[in-house]
Amino acid sequence: MKPLPMKKFFVDPSIGRAESLPSSAFVDSEFLELELGTIFAQTWLLTPCENVPEDGPATSIDSLARSNSRVPFNLLGKPFFLQRGKHGRLNCFPNVCTHAWHPLVESSSVGGAIICPQHGRQFDNDGKFVAQAGFEKIDGFPRESDHLRSVHVDEWGQWAFVSTSEPLAPFHDFIETVQQSVPGIELASLRRYHFNGEVREVEGNWKQHAWNYMDNFHIKFVHKGPGGLADAIVLASYRTELYKFSALQWAYARDEKNGFDPQLLADRFRDPKNPTRRVFALWWFVFPNITLNFYPWGLSVNVYMPIPGKPDKTLFLWFQYALDEQKFQRRNSTWLSEQVDAEDIEAIGLVSIGAKSGFAPRGRFAPNEETGPHWFHRLVYQTVFEHRTTQ
Repeated sequence: MKPLPMKKFFVDPSIGRAESLPSSAFVDSEFLELELGTIFAQTWLLTPCENVPEDGPATSIDSLARSNSRVPFNLLGKPFFLQRGKHGRLNCFPNVCTHAWHPLVESSSVGGAIICPQHGRQFDNDGKFVAQAGFEKIDGFPRESDHLRSVHVDEWGQWAFVSTSEPLAPFHDFIETVQQSVPGIELASLRRYHFNGEVREVEGNWKQHAWNYMDNFHIKFVHKGPGGLADAIVLASYRTELYKFSALQWAYARDEKNGFDPQLLADRFRDPKNPTRRVFALWWFVFPNITLNFYPWGLSVNVYMPIPGKPDKTLFLWFQYALDEQKFQRRNSTWLSEQVDAEDIEAIGLVSIGAKSGFAPRGRFAPNEETGPHWFHRLVYQTVFEHRTTQ
């Protein structure tokens, strides 16, 4: 693939001078391929944890609680499996035999060695070659490449995350600020609910979904009242906090009874001038494509997964976890969960048409209102062009 010119995609670190990424970054297959080899190889991606169709759905890692348990999954078209070692350590390996490339793990299982179903090559729980008939007297064998390659993996709450290349930073650096914001919520105890449509292909490049998520400008227009998100929150209280690899947006609830119990959140979210105020939601974005939306009812997890070969489409993953069962049943009527989702999906579909029209110039950023979108565009540029590694 011909190298893409950095200058064409440059996002100035100064929001007062910066332009958005060009429309080609949202519609061209070449740019998507570059992202898959940089952004999506060097960051931490939420993994599916059960034997399900390509790229979804993500679930808790309860199925990996026992030693010697293993679960296959696909991520961005590539096969992997998670393996719980004897001492509780979670490993991740490519689900490809090092002999003739047959899948090693075809379904979830517990116990025994890892044995290739095609030719019988065996590996231990740490991915090391153990044996294969006919290979007993070969000089210089096994080589390093005959063992399974270890993929970076980490656990948090009830989820597993992988980085398929050397990550930009340790996993802790991506989620530390998220964890600190919700000290009263035990993530591992949240109850997962399954719903139809939680994995679906939608219009728009993955970055358009992330851009929209980081944009508080659109709330009073796309989610306008009466009966919209703009009415449910105190819009003037809306805040955006930017960190190295994560960003938080939050606001106070217009109706205090629809806000968080302050004991669940960090003390900094209390308003000393108005102690009865309650936070409506914490909307966390973890680069590059995960949102963790904390509400009084629980947690909504969104993943904007790119689809190889389809730069103008996104595999949209939407998973919901209950903290308070009664409030969970009111997540759509009180916290407008499905309504906001539908409004965003419709808006992004229209933006996608504009991006492909040939009439989409590079936009500027409003210095006060669009710090989040600028942060996101700048981080995409940096990760693609300034932190590139060779896989």
